[in-house]
Amino acid sequence: TFGDIGRVSWKDLGIMSVVVGISLIYFMFNRWNYNALDSGEETAKGLGVDVEKVRLLGMFVSSLIAAVITSFVGIIGFIGLVAPHIMRRLIGGDHRFLIPASSVMGGLILLASDTLGRTIISPVVLPVGAITSFLGAPIFLYVLSRGYKR
Repeated sequence: TFGDIGRVSWKDLGIMSVVVGISLIYFMFNRWNYNALDSGEETAKGLGVDVEKVRLLGMFVSSLIAAVITSFVGIIGFIGLVAPHIMRRLIGGDHRFLIPASSVMGGLILLASDTLGRTIISPVVLPVGAITSFLGAPIFLYVLSRGYKR
C-alpha cells in the first residue's frame, strides 16, 4: 500500500522527530567530512577523514531514518531521492547548506503532496505515497537522464 500520514499520532510524531533530530545533528556535525568525500576518496583521506567509518555511519543513520519513518507512515516514495537533487541544483553541493535545505524541501514536498491528495478529488483522500510517486518519478527520471555535472 501507499503511505499515508493521516494515521500518525502525536506519540508517533514525537518518536520520528527524535530520530530525525538526532540524525540531523549527526549529519551537521559531519558535514565537513561529507564535503571532503565529494572531492574524492583520496582527497578525503588526505584531509584526515576516516572514509570507511563516515560511509558506514552515514549508511546506518540513513537506514535508521528510513526504517523508523516507513514503520510509522508506510512507503512514501521519491521524497528522499528527489528533494536532495532539487536542492543540490538550486543551492549547490555544500553540505552545510544542502543538509538542512534538503530536509526543508522534503517537508514541503510532503506537505504539498498531502494537500493535493486531500483536495484533488475531495472528499476522497488519495494516499500521499501515490501523489509523491506520480510527481516524483518523472522528476527523478529527469535528474537521472541529465546526470549530475560538476
